[in-house]
Amino acid sequence: MPGEVKDECGVAAVYLPRPLKEYPFGGAAYYLCKMLVQMQNRGQVSAGITTFNPQRQQLIDTYKKRGMVSEVFATRIEGKARAILQRYAGNKGIGHVRYTTSGGDDEGSAQPFERHHGRKWKWFSFGFNGNIANFSELKKDLEDRQYHLVRNLDTEMIMHFLEKEQLGDKKKPMDKIFKNISNIFDGAYNMSYINAEGTVAAMRDPLGIRPMSYLISDDFVGAASETVALNKFAENGVKTMEPGEMLLVENDSVEVKRYAKSKKKAHCMFEWVYFANAASMIDERSVYQTRWRLGEELARQEYLKVNSDDWVVVPVPDTAKPAADAYAHTIGLPSMEGLIRNRYVGRTFIEGGDRMEKIREKFNLNKSVIKDKKVILVDDSIVRGNTSKALVEFLRKYGKVKELHMRVTCPPIRSPCFYGIDMSTIGELIANRHSSKEQLNRVGFLDLEQDAVDSIGKNIGVDSLRYMTLEGLVKSIGLDGGKKDLCLACLTGEYPTQWGETLRVKALERFERGLETTRTYE
Repeated sequence: MPGEVKDECGVAAVYLPRPLKEYPFGGAAYYLCKMLVQMQNRGQVSAGITTFNPQRQQLIDTYKKRGMVSEVFATRIEGKARAILQRYAGNKGIGHVRYTTSGGDDEGSAQPFERHHGRKWKWFSFGFNGNIANFSELKKDLEDRQYHLVRNLDTEMIMHFLEKEQLGDKKKPMDKIFKNISNIFDGAYNMSYINAEGTVAAMRDPLGIRPMSYLISDDFVGAASETVALNKFAENGVKTMEPGEMLLVENDSVEVKRYAKSKKKAHCMFEWVYFANAASMIDERSVYQTRWRLGEELARQEYLKVNSDDWVVVPVPDTAKPAADAYAHTIGLPSMEGLIRNRYVGRTFIEGGDRMEKIREKFNLNKSVIKDKKVILVDDSIVRGNTSKALVEFLRKYGKVKELHMRVTCPPIRSPCFYGIDMSTIGELIANRHSSKEQLNRVGFLDLEQDAVDSIGKNIGVDSLRYMTLEGLVKSIGLDGGKKDLCLACLTGEYPTQWGETLRVKALERFERGLETTRTYE
């Protein structure tokens, strides 16, 4: 559901093996801009790049601003865009798009983060995708050593730990540096990294919570959070970076190597359900095909008696469309775009503060296909329920639908995420507001009682509500390892890391004591 939940960021890295003059103007800057545009779904608050060019005094140089990629790089103004890309021209670089899930959304919090130093191998910049679950513990450790976090961000903390790994006169191998910090960090922490010697690295954390892919060809070497960022640079050859692996470019040699052991996998199920671009492949599984299978699975679970004369299936744009199409195809109903998303709104300061006003700005109603119809609204998830409630009210009030039923491709979300998704408290989740204390305390997947599901449906204003089953979700994603290779913590309360478990207990204690901070959500 747009506005319900956010992921934190996308990262990219580039190395151009041939002479810079053989590439489009800007070289690495040009390619990074193209890659970040393809990953705009992962972050719209800010964008930035750091490039390396041995021919300039500023060996690595960082450019970052608030806004969409097209705004940051002025892609609609040819002269200005060329000037930016030429200023940051280079044969190597890293890039980043950001959502704000912690810290501020000011320009100083944008990434990459660059740390200057007199020694070239200690002068580095990096971008980060994920969340460090043991941030509070590590922050205290830094403060005890007289470090100071200006922005109170885990990205800032990572910078200090990377700095600590490079203390002394002896240069450490890159795989050793990332191995050491993997022994310290708990959580999700994919990174792209570059230093003033021209070393480039892209790494995926040992659990593989967030996705990472890479491409190695004669003309182009790159890594990115999503395969869509790499597909246009080669007809084939994009590969999955395995958990605990890194792509390393050093002294113009390229290799993919293991820097840390991967004792288990914990791929975030929400990447397939909601976050990733539908055209991406994650861990060799098509995002689009997964969403299609989720729709088929929902149709197989349907209990309503429907006919094509009175009924119509409507997707919530855009992530739920494959599932809605598959649901409609399987059940024998038309899938119609009753909601048309305005893709030109973006983030704007004139957007209304009222939730209904935001819905009306983001969506236009196609009344010709929904008026006086029984509508089955297919969405990817219900997290807090506030946006769902406003959307249902919008359809009823202005769409004049006869009935409105909601089908959701994700099971009920009942636990916070501590690995980079913006849902961190127990009480904000609508499934918990309709659950008993015993259900809240239970670890392991729990199908909500039908009374609870009906209560949620009544709260958001639909005639009926049904969620995907956990078995249907796991089956639709189709990983070889099934459930054991997925992070399902937000559904089950079973976290793949020690600090995830610790933070859930603390969150539950705060909830029970009424100490959760009141938050305003988009």
